[in-house]
Amino acid sequence: MIRNEDHWEKELSEAPLGIGGFNERTIRKIKERVAVTSARKNQYQPVLAGAMVVMLAAVGWLMKDPLTDWFAGRGAGENARIDAWDNEPVVLKVQYPDRESFMREVGLPFVVRHPNAQFEIPIPPDSMEPEDYLQWIREQEPDLMQIPLFLVEPLAEAGVIQPLDAWVGRDGVELEPFHSPVIRTIREAGGGALYGLTPFFETYALYYNKSLFERFGVAAPQDRTTWKEALELASRFGGQDASGQPIYGLTNGWGVSPFELIRTVGEADGLRLTDPDLNPTIDSVSWQDVWERVIRGYREGWIFDGQWPSSASDGHMAETDLYRADPFLTGRAAMAFRPHYYRQNVLSAVDRIGFKDEWGIVTQPVSSDRSALASEFSIVTVFAVNANSPNRDAAWALLKFMTGPELAKSNRSKGWGALSTRLPDAEEESATGEAAFYKLDVDSSAVLRREEARLRPSSSIFIQSLQSAGDEEVRSALKGNRTLEQAMSHLQKRAEQLAASMRTEPKDGRESQE
Repeated sequence: MIRNEDHWEKELSEAPLGIGGFNERTIRKIKERVAVTSARKNQYQPVLAGAMVVMLAAVGWLMKDPLTDWFAGRGAGENARIDAWDNEPVVLKVQYPDRESFMREVGLPFVVRHPNAQFEIPIPPDSMEPEDYLQWIREQEPDLMQIPLFLVEPLAEAGVIQPLDAWVGRDGVELEPFHSPVIRTIREAGGGALYGLTPFFETYALYYNKSLFERFGVAAPQDRTTWKEALELASRFGGQDASGQPIYGLTNGWGVSPFELIRTVGEADGLRLTDPDLNPTIDSVSWQDVWERVIRGYREGWIFDGQWPSSASDGHMAETDLYRADPFLTGRAAMAFRPHYYRQNVLSAVDRIGFKDEWGIVTQPVSSDRSALASEFSIVTVFAVNANSPNRDAAWALLKFMTGPELAKSNRSKGWGALSTRLPDAEEESATGEAAFYKLDVDSSAVLRREEARLRPSSSIFIQSLQSAGDEEVRSALKGNRTLEQAMSHLQKRAEQLAASMRTEPKDGRESQE
């Protein structure tokens, strides 16, 4: 039911004490916030009033959880207590992409529990280079920062971010429920110490159409299937369905080029496009084997090329139309190599377009000699407390809440696309659950290298240029304009030229790596 927004303050002031698990102190503090908001006749009044409306909506957002425990602070065995910082109003400056998403995802549920807390979301930094980011911190003085993983080390060395191990021990924060590769990678970034936490990470898996495998009489993939085995399975599919539409063995998503799949398969086997000094290593026997296997799949038609439908070129294609154009969601692809958020697409396709096939998820394909490691694994940012903040205790309380079990459980129940760093419950162990995303380990050093290459401006330019050149050379080979050997040799030369141009540009003593 849509309610007149003018009535929200009256409804709140008349709410009985204890409703929905509120205690008297919480109700009093919220009423005080309403009174203060009403008294302020300034430009922020409509914004603050609207925020309070959304805060009330946040109560409904939490209704599916045990409210009494939530508001009393007894989630996951936590003893109910009031921290010293929570006795007085506090304004926390939090680095986040935007205020609206922060308040919706984190801020309002936190304020319901800590009514004295208020938030400011500063303008994000323009650059992710360490010196520029340090300058931004000095100017904005954030209490809680969302920093790229590769910045943890320089910021820790500068004494800007707070080490958390002592606080974790003091407050009895359990790290075991977190996916261990996440915590270990964050420690790797901090030289062994824990300088931050993150509620989300991303990784890939292999989705498979059980119905299609049974129809073709092919054994379904298992956890830790190698890329060689996955491509061999994919090659068993091909042809057309009853309506004349093509059948594929593997799809890896819209807009994903053949060169990206080549890179993914090679990196799973421990190959790299360049060495740490940016010397290209593309034109090699090992890479040639990968190119041959992948290009064969595109030429023979059992790997979907991933090109967007022409009607989507303007960026306005409806979601249901995208579903109908997706070969996996229409039962025309046996496997899809996709990230975690694709799982929600598959679940939605059941209602949206009538996807009826049985399906499952296994771990992403691996290398035969690195079968325990996921090569596609990303921790883009971590949240860290400003070591010089006067509100460190409040910032730490917010970080614990952001990465805590209650918020993770609520996010999972709403089907959010982000993959929680907290391990799923037993009910998620089904074939279509989240368990497959947590079964592999990672090479933390390799994760750090990739994140820096993606986000540090000096190296990301090189990576993007190399990706573009790789796309052109692979397409040339697929069209028959060049042989595979010629395409690889030509890409090697172009990569060497790109690397040479990077070395001649001033980098202030910093060197890019992939």
